[in-house]
Amino acid sequence: MLTEGGDFDKLGRGFIWNGEVPGCVHQNHILAVRANRSMIEPEFLAYLTQSAYGKAYFLSVAHKTTNLACINTTKLKAFPALLPVLQDQHRMVDALTAVDRKIEVEGQRRTALASLFKTLLHHLMTGKLRIHDLV
Repeated sequence: MLTEGGDFDKLGRGFIWNGEVPGCVHQNHILAVRANRSMIEPEFLAYLTQSAYGKAYFLSVAHKTTNLACINTTKLKAFPALLPVLQDQHRMVDALTAVDRKIEVEGQRRTALASLFKTLLHHLMTGKLRIHDLV
C-alpha cells in the first residue's frame, strides 16, 4: 500500500499490509499495490518507495499545491522500479529489516530512559529523593 498524497514527506510512503485487522478497509488516499512476486519482493518495493530514489520520483511526477502533493495510479504504475535479482532483493530486505528492528529497540530504550529521567527529576524536586541518597 502507498499513500496517494498529503505532505511532501508522506507522498508515496509504502508499507506492507498483512491483514493485522480483520475486515479492515482503506480510504481512497491509500493506493493498494500488488507486487508481481516473480519479479519483485513486496518488502523490497516498500523499502524502494521509501528511499530517496522513490521519494524523488514521486515528487517529480506529483501534482503539487502549497505543502501538498498527490499522485495517481497511472504515475504509480510508471514508477521505474530498480530490479536486482530476487535473491539480492531478499538479502537487502533482511538487512534493512534488521536495521529497522534495531532502531525500534533503541527508540524503546530511549523512551524508557526519558521516563526514568522524568521520574528521578520529579523525586528530586519534590524531596522524595535526596542527593545524599544517590552517592
